[in-house]
Amino acid sequence: MPHSSRHPRRPILRPSCVALAGLVAAATPAMAAGQTTPPPDSTATPLPRWHVGGTVDAGQPVGAFKRNVNNAVGLQAYGLLRLDRIGVISLRLQGGWLNYGREGQRSCLGTAPHCRVTVNLTTANGILSLAVGPQLAMPLGRVRAYGYGLVGMSRFATLSGLDGRLVPDLVGASENFADGGVVLSGGVGLQIPMHRRTSLDLGVSYESHGTRNYLIKGGLTDRPDGSLGFDIKRSPANLYAIRVGVSIAMGGRPQRSPSTP
Repeated sequence: MPHSSRHPRRPILRPSCVALAGLVAAATPAMAAGQTTPPPDSTATPLPRWHVGGTVDAGQPVGAFKRNVNNAVGLQAYGLLRLDRIGVISLRLQGGWLNYGREGQRSCLGTAPHCRVTVNLTTANGILSLAVGPQLAMPLGRVRAYGYGLVGMSRFATLSGLDGRLVPDLVGASENFADGGVVLSGGVGLQIPMHRRTSLDLGVSYESHGTRNYLIKGGLTDRPDGSLGFDIKRSPANLYAIRVGVSIAMGGRPQRSPSTP
């Protein structure tokens, strides 16, 4: 059942600005190199319409969520549909998994009185999300700056399975607890060209999931009678994340201009 929140959100402007300043500093050499190159004219080869990308995200909870969760790490994938020939306006579809707690234990496979086979049972707490919205971009020499705003759905889930990966087997794992609802997110970033079709993607984002019920590490226990015990937390669940990844142009001819992402 989706939940909403009217609790005030703690501002995260300072850490986001610090992270963004680092991105700008990292991109300065590429921007300076691009200043000597004239901007492309109206006859330049247009950007490919489709771009795909993937990032590794390091998340930092804020407010009440931070009192229960220290950090989060995960993977995001996105696709961009350019709506104009030079890629100023795009439609962004993004989805991913953020893991904010996991634990493993040895468990007996089967119900025999004596345990013949033991397996590694991993329980992961994470946020599965899918969102869509507009993205605006602006070339800065060889570097392309962008910003986006998204709305979609997210699901706080606790999954148990026989694998120890960061992203659990969403098909084979058992979902022990979940709470879904609306997510609002926004972000800014820089794309720095590494190849004619590939760019380094550096960004900062913020996600607001509203008030949610969720489990944290140690919140799922096995009771003597065989049932499960739940230590459910409830709070506004908001976080910001720093991301590093790559963006790849798909199809068509890549633009020859230095401002190509």
